[in-house]
Amino acid sequence: MTAITAQLSPQLSGVPETLLITLAARLVATRDNPDLGFVDPAAQAVGDALAFDPGRFAGDRASMRGSIVRSLWFDGVARQFVADCPQGLVVSIGSGLDTRANRIAPPPGITWVDLDFPEVIALREALVPSLPNVRHLAGDGTEVAAWVKQLDWEQGRPLLVLAEGVSMYLDPGRGEAWVRDLVDEARRRASPLTFALDLASPLMARHGRRNPSVGKTSASFSWGVRSPADLTRIAPGLALITAYDVAGRSGTMSYIISNLYRLITGRPVYSCALFTAAAP
Repeated sequence: MTAITAQLSPQLSGVPETLLITLAARLVATRDNPDLGFVDPAAQAVGDALAFDPGRFAGDRASMRGSIVRSLWFDGVARQFVADCPQGLVVSIGSGLDTRANRIAPPPGITWVDLDFPEVIALREALVPSLPNVRHLAGDGTEVAAWVKQLDWEQGRPLLVLAEGVSMYLDPGRGEAWVRDLVDEARRRASPLTFALDLASPLMARHGRRNPSVGKTSASFSWGVRSPADLTRIAPGLALITAYDVAGRSGTMSYIISNLYRLITGRPVYSCALFTAAAP
């Protein structure tokens, strides 16, 4: 372990600590979930440099599988965006130690920004293999007005915002304001917005501490959304393109819970959702 990782690792607490859950999932993916076909050499390099033992979380097989199912969905969204908008801007909020840009290899015209809390960005800069058109930005991803001032976001430039494993940790009022601020900022810049995030149901939010992996951290869930479509009412101008049931693809027990919840409520217990907001 390097001096910087030895110094910073104990400072991970609360929400930043949850990055270790998804790192563990990526490290054990080829062993525990080979059918998903997920390969991430950069994540292995990060785990080795951090001297991280994924065994702390690997026993939670549903979370390990669900994390990879979710990552593959976000990877697909990112790949489609950079293919459609090769001069676009990508902002990944709450990137943790994810190595999505290394998996995607965005073309030169793309500006990719990984945004997270300062202690996490310090780890990223020490551990994640660098790419020429990828930069790190330290800050609070929900403070849209602050971080947009630090970006090369020209008028009309298409923007993709990725927020994986973020929304459920937000205070509901803050989460709703964050979504509105994203849409409003894109409108002011006359830029088409693509927005991808995962959403917990109210049931999942209430029982977040019962998650075997989250329960091993000091983080907790706060914001539960009844249905992905609710965000279109929170932020007028936002349109739901697709919703993806993560829980239903995360192992037998998660599949059963997901289907029971959908049968009773007609809604997903945990999903990823893709939204767009057209430029005015």
